[in-house]
Amino acid sequence: MKFHIFYILFIAFSIISIFVSKSQAYAVEGIWRDYESMKELVKDIRNGDKDDDKMNYDKFKDSSVYKNAKEDLRRCIDLADKVGEKLGDYEIVRCFENTNYFKEKYVDGNNVNVGQQEQQNETNQNKSSTEEAVRQKELQLTENNSEQHDQQEQQNETNQNKSSTEEAVRQKELQLTENNSEQHDQQEQQNETNQNQNQNQTNDEKKTQTESDVGSNDGCDSSYPDICITTYSEKLSCADIPFRNFKVLRPDSHGFDSDSDGVGCEG
Repeated sequence: MKFHIFYILFIAFSIISIFVSKSQAYAVEGIWRDYESMKELVKDIRNGDKDDDKMNYDKFKDSSVYKNAKEDLRRCIDLADKVGEKLGDYEIVRCFENTNYFKEKYVDGNNVNVGQQEQQNETNQNKSSTEEAVRQKELQLTENNSEQHDQQEQQNETNQNKSSTEEAVRQKELQLTENNSEQHDQQEQQNETNQNQNQNQTNDEKKTQTESDVGSNDGCDSSYPDICITTYSEKLSCADIPFRNFKVLRPDSHGFDSDSDGVGCEG
């Protein structure tokens, strides 16, 4: 008899547990259930009619209210789920008010890298343009030298025709001296140009290396080693960030560790 009573109580307890679990799951889905417009959902969240700090992102993503939202709002919600440990109703409101909210607050550090990459591409383009200009100049010099060579041969032929007189010989020697002087000047000018270009390339490489070294600093506040709160962020509270139960070191510039136990935003 006692065994039967125990068996009956066990079955009843199991049924109640299953019912409670399904009720909780239904309650989680209930925050966006029966909504087609994100505007209406946000309105009820603001009024306190809907409240869920641990929304199921995968289920919410399949809902009509998410699919009917604009693309930039959906991207903001996706980012909010990635930067935080969970998706909460307040994050939906944040994204609805400003679709760039989480991008501006948590992802600006990445934009620095994007800006550096664009600057590096521009530097490479300028470098390629400079190298192309050098090649064009070298080609022009080669063509000029070829023309000068042809002219020199023609001059030599003329001088040979005038070789019967000493004046023709002197003119030939003078012409050769002038040509050698011009070529020497051109060679020195070319050498100086190449040196300036090499110096500019070296300076560009040093500048790029310096900018890369500067960009390697992620700009995160050292008081919160487990998460990234940028050092230039405005004064924040636990309600402004998606992180919970993270390590806090002094000086705790945002005051996340109110009880000074080394753990921030406990909950």
